Amino acid sequence: MLRSLLILFCCICCAVTLHAQTVFNGRVLENKTRIVLHGVIVENLSNKLKNITGDDGRFSIAAKVGDLLVFKKFSYAPDTLLLTDMHDKEIFLQLQSTMLKDVTIRDSSGRTGVADKNMAYFDPLFHGQTAVPQRDKDGNYNGGVILRLHYFTKDDKDKKKAAQKEEDREVNEEIIKTFSADNISKYVPLKGKDMDNFILLYIPDVKTYNNKDFNLLSYLNDCYQKWLKLSDDERKAGQLFQQ
Repeated sequence: MLRSLLILFCCICCAVTLHAQTVFNGRVLENKTRIVLHGVIVENLSNKLKNITGDDGRFSIAAKVGDLLVFKKFSYAPDTLLLTDMHDKEIFLQLQSTMLKDVTIRDSSGRTGVADKNMAYFDPLFHGQTAVPQRDKDGNYNGGVILRLHYFTKDDKDKKKAAQKEEDREVNEEIIKTFSADNISKYVPLKGKDMDNFILLYIPDVKTYNNKDFNLLSYLNDCYQKWLKLSDDERKAGQLFQQ
């Protein structure tokens, strides 16, 4: 009887050990484009272990069902994953295209660091206009703000145009990277001149690419179906646009 209990105890210990040593595998990609992301930090918050994705975006980390994983990479929004099973998974990170802006806090005399009932702040979201908290007759904050608006100057408009051009330039660089022949060949069975002509015809503009409903796989599938219906001359039309 004692021997049977010892054998049962050993089996339970082995099972617990094997369960604790389970390895979870996955791959991290960029949302929309499915570009593999290397250098992503993968941390298991349950056992405090960390790993990093390789050039192919893949990773392995000791984990078990119920563990919480967090994924972090510079310029991407962090994401978490609660393990409900140990099957390989694809994790998608969202590129952060905007940065938080600083807000300068001042009182009505222009001094900083003073918090009193006359405090005002200059909100960069309103082009530096002064925003004063609304207060009742007793001086208590009532939840609103009074904006002291000024008309946009020519300099304001020029800065806005310059900022928009810079943003469009960055998006265009991302589009060119995404619509490289090497990347598109993963999804479309074309190569050589056909691939070049396909890209020239169907590479999207900034507005299309930035649409919240844009999905690379769906877009390429639609374009490829259109491509199949084109004549040889029509497939070369993109070359004319580049001249």
